[in-house]
Amino acid sequence: MTFLVFVLLLVVLALALQTYARNHALDDLKASMMPEDLLAEPGQPARLCLTLRNQKGWPRPLAAVKLHLGPEFEGVNGDFIQKDLLSSGHTVRYVTWLKPHQEVSFQVEVQLSRRGRYLLEPLYLSSGDFLGMTEISRRVTGLQELIVPPREGDSQALDETLGGFLGELSVNRFLYQDPILTAGYRPYVSQDPMRAISWKQSARGMGLISKQYDSTTEPRVTVLVHADAPSEDQMPMVEECYSMARTVCRTLEEKAIIYRMAVNSTFDVLVSGALVAGSQWNKPLETGCGYGPEHFRRALEILGRAMGQPAESCERFCAEYFGSGSQDSCIVITTEPEETVRPCLRLAPGRSLLILRPEQTAGKEDAE
Repeated sequence: MTFLVFVLLLVVLALALQTYARNHALDDLKASMMPEDLLAEPGQPARLCLTLRNQKGWPRPLAAVKLHLGPEFEGVNGDFIQKDLLSSGHTVRYVTWLKPHQEVSFQVEVQLSRRGRYLLEPLYLSSGDFLGMTEISRRVTGLQELIVPPREGDSQALDETLGGFLGELSVNRFLYQDPILTAGYRPYVSQDPMRAISWKQSARGMGLISKQYDSTTEPRVTVLVHADAPSEDQMPMVEECYSMARTVCRTLEEKAIIYRMAVNSTFDVLVSGALVAGSQWNKPLETGCGYGPEHFRRALEILGRAMGQPAESCERFCAEYFGSGSQDSCIVITTEPEETVRPCLRLAPGRSLLILRPEQTAGKEDAE
């Protein structure tokens, strides 16, 4: 009799634990997914980090996360990956048990070959009841994305054209820059020459500070990208424009020339709105003036987000981002004919203009 009572108590206890576990299966069980880097180089591995965390003081006999990756994600590597039927992508499913207050993480490598913005599907978290008879799931992540910038342009003619155009600017800066005409100060970046460091400002405990010279002595470049594809068969020219823009920005970085880039293209409504702090979503995006690793990353992100459809006419775009009062030299990368673009730009005296067009010979002009 005592044995039967004991067994009955065990059954009641098991059912109570089963009911509680089913009703609270996901309480204080957290999961997250985060790309290792927002930017993913085309054809190079990009890592997604998935994390499971048990915040309760007792163990979890079953905890799982599931993530679906579409067919555009290539070269998916890692444990717990299954290829979907009919080649519709891959499913990542990681199942484990967790000790009290334990956290586990694992990584999945993916590759993306084409430039663009890729949304990651939501991550789903699952947990089972005490007896492992049922499984309860919920969606746990919001919007996550990967931005793939364009590949580098591989045209030798482009490199030679840029070398001549930017070489003149660099020579003028280091030969004729007057260190007396200091317009202000900014944080030091690795490309700055040692003589540009203001030791007096740096000694105030704010880190290394560089002098910012007057625009008449320090050359600056505005890079304008206007790529239009009225039909699908013209998209290769647009992609080539974006690749050329990356090469131009990278070359400016190597020569430590201050530049500003503006891309005349529509962007995703939600993300673009966040980037431009509530401004009109279909307005061209731009970087500020500067150079350095973060500045270049911003340029790559903009080139990756561009959708290939202009937000404004070429004439309005040039007038807005390179007005008649600009003291910069200008590089224009466009699908438009040179005779259409050149009248839209007014150069200040002593400034230069370079027009680059895919499969076309570059046109260069110096203002008198």
